[in-house]
Amino acid sequence: MSFSLMTSAKQEKSGKISDLSHLVPVLELNRTGKTYGKHQVLQDISFRVNKGEIFGLLGPNGAGKSTLMKIITGLTKPDSGQISILGYDAIKERSEIKPLISFVPQINNLEKELTVSQALRIYGQIFGIKNIKTRLEEILDEFKLHDFKDKEIQHLSGGMSRRVLIARAILTKPKFLLLDEPTVGLDPDIRWDIWDIILNLAKSGTTIFLSTHYMDEAQKLCQRVALLRLGILVDVDTPDNIIKKVKITDGQTASLETAFIKLLGGCCA
Repeated sequence: MSFSLMTSAKQEKSGKISDLSHLVPVLELNRTGKTYGKHQVLQDISFRVNKGEIFGLLGPNGAGKSTLMKIITGLTKPDSGQISILGYDAIKERSEIKPLISFVPQINNLEKELTVSQALRIYGQIFGIKNIKTRLEEILDEFKLHDFKDKEIQHLSGGMSRRVLIARAILTKPKFLLLDEPTVGLDPDIRWDIWDIILNLAKSGTTIFLSTHYMDEAQKLCQRVALLRLGILVDVDTPDNIIKKVKITDGQTASLETAFIKLLGGCCA
């Protein structure tokens, strides 16, 4: 049975979006918390991600980003609060959610001995994709992978491997895509290619939730971002609005990176 958490704009601490009732929530967190031993990693996290949105999760090392991503993907359970994904209870109804979402991890977990086509086809078969041959051709075209389809994963560049990871996630046509540090360690030109892929996926109707420590990436891609510090939600707003909230002194550039440092008191890591 599905439900809605009815998370309010006030809970999101935005101050800019006064009414979200006309928007369709894909992800809702209501006072979500997680503790490891005596250490509270996440404390009363509440926000929502709306249909068709690219939403960014930002925070310095140790902020709780990885833990929150694990909770949303179902790899770990929260100790408190509620989570709704596409209207389903993310704790009790995970089996209903699983076919509707995809997750692209930061670490390449593709089978290195397989070719690109083999890796994609096996994944599609595992998830029971009908007409896998046709769908595979669509993905190879969409991600410009035809020239690499017979190449083994272990011989691909970092950027091309990342492209295949995202392509694999999109095979199932998910409604909600989660990306963990999608361009970490990639050269600038490859990052831009990945950005184009993410923007095109959003244009096609996929809702995207991504974590990143690149502020230019968040500013380029995200309609809104959540700022985490020591497991506490500091703010949820558009990048432009967050930039406007901080005082820029002489010699400083008005950017999300400057706002990040001032609001969270740390470097972009």
